Amino acid sequence: MKAGMGASLKFEAEFFRKSNNLTVAREKKIRSIQVRTVHMLLLLALVLLTGLVISGAADFLLHWDALQVRQFRLRRQPLFSGARVAGILKQYGGNILAMDLQGLQEKLLGVPEVAGTSIRRILPDTVEIDFTLRPPFFQSFQDGRYRLLDAGGLELGEAAECPAGLVSLRANEPAAVEAIAAFSSELKPLRAQIEYVAYSEPYGVVLKLLAAPETFYPGEGDFAAKIRRYFSIKARLPFAGDAIRSVDLRIPGRIYFEFAEPQRGTP
Repeated sequence: MKAGMGASLKFEAEFFRKSNNLTVAREKKIRSIQVRTVHMLLLLALVLLTGLVISGAADFLLHWDALQVRQFRLRRQPLFSGARVAGILKQYGGNILAMDLQGLQEKLLGVPEVAGTSIRRILPDTVEIDFTLRPPFFQSFQDGRYRLLDAGGLELGEAAECPAGLVSLRANEPAAVEAIAAFSSELKPLRAQIEYVAYSEPYGVVLKLLAAPETFYPGEGDFAAKIRRYFSIKARLPFAGDAIRSVDLRIPGRIYFEFAEPQRGTP
């Protein structure tokens, strides 16, 4: 009888112990969830507060008067496209941090004279632009103004006065300009001596020098060497030099002449 009662008491004690353990574990779990929830709410509040602070700071910076662009500092600026560049710069301004520098660069590169640009912000209110320019090589006089072209035949702009040292171009058709520009490297050693350069089929490039009355058809290469060779023998020719209208140098090793008037007594 006593043994049965002891077993019953032991069973009840074990039951209450397990029940108490479950209750304690459940309460711990509830407290843990509550703590995590509080932490999550605090973290969310902190994130929202940080976002508000950043948003407010960004809004302040974007509207801060001290960061409004007040000047463009131009280095090696275009000589013949200044008005066009100024028109582009007028489209840009406002806050220096929000300025679209890539868009500005793309528009400036659309100016033929501009080969490249380097743009940087100088806080608080200056944008510096360093230009790389295409130098003019040819000039063509039309309607009282000089068209300026680079060595590749690209038109760079116009000028009321001709810059010194440019090769005078007597060609208006794009195909003729392109054909002449293909020989820019041949013309460079002679540029100080050239009166003008033109193009005529079937001769190709037509070259007139300042110090000679005749015109030259130099062919497709070695312009300077061919012309030097011609002048080295000109004094020994059996006819007057001023009677020569043109000198055809297109065939290597040979020189053909065209005269202003038919020559007599010459081979």
